[in-house]
Amino acid sequence: MIKFFHTGNLSPAKKASVYSGFGFLILSICLAASIVLNIFELESFAILGHSGVRTLAGIAVVGCLLAAIGFFDE
Repeated sequence: MIKFFHTGNLSPAKKASVYSGFGFLILSICLAASIVLNIFELESFAILGHSGVRTLAGIAVVGCLLAAIGFFDE
């Protein structure tokens, strides 16, 4: 798996950022799939008046940003 992400030459903090970023991306994909399969309702992800779609998109964006920060200056 390390060769797949090309994280062999990264510091431990950057590796943690990359792996947590990919983890957030996988989490958002699983949550979106669970909504499509009617396991959860979209409104159950509504937080502080924001729609559930915005919350799921926020999780995906945070994942992308963490992975990008981890790979920065490689």
